[in-house]
Amino acid sequence: MTALAQLASPAVAGFDQGSAEDPVVVPPGPFFAVWGVVVLGCLVVAVRGLPEQRAGSDDYRRLHVPLSLAQAGFVAWLLAAATAPVITVPVFVLMLVAIGVALFRARSVRSGTRGPVPGAGALVESVLGVYAGWTAAAVWINTATLLDRPSASVLTGLLLGAVATAVLVVSVVARTAVARLAAGVSSAWALCGVAISTSTAGAEGLLAVAVAGLVAVIGASLVAAGQARRAARRNGHQPTAESV
Repeated sequence: MTALAQLASPAVAGFDQGSAEDPVVVPPGPFFAVWGVVVLGCLVVAVRGLPEQRAGSDDYRRLHVPLSLAQAGFVAWLLAAATAPVITVPVFVLMLVAIGVALFRARSVRSGTRGPVPGAGALVESVLGVYAGWTAAAVWINTATLLDRPSASVLTGLLLGAVATAVLVVSVVARTAVARLAAGVSSAWALCGVAISTSTAGAEGLLAVAVAGLVAVIGASLVAAGQARRAARRNGHQPTAESV
């Protein structure tokens, strides 16, 4: 139900992809198309969870409860953006926490307490990774849009927060190679957008921070994914057709 609400909410509440008045750290409009990937991916995950053998699993429910909370948060965020923008920050933070919990639980759901849980595999981890990685950066960018003429130092601090949160997600919250790479790609996508916006605006200092952050996120993602692969080999994990 929350996946459908998340899918329908942009048409009902509207979706602001930025304007000329936004701070220079806001990515260009096309970069927000990642939300389409997130929304459709969540719908696919929800459909895969419909069969009773999946929906009835305690392990699978442990993943879907926080995911449902994140999806409900997305709807609330869009409504708040249209009516009370200042509320979008705490709502976004709660979304990040909820999707982070779901992402952290994804590996245990894949194996399950009673063996592999059908449908809890690479696809689910990829969707959650993209959702968490983008949100990790976007929550800070969202904060920037609520500030009145933020200084370069304030925007630098927000960018550093975005980078630190993204690195935390790919290194600690995500626990499999697939999830870490998916989160890294979406965080890097956000920072690429920031780099383009700051470059276009001639904000060289912020551009340098964005590029350095982009390199840091990519590096952390590759290192973390490599560590996860090696750990999986040591533990003898062999993905099955059902886990993909």
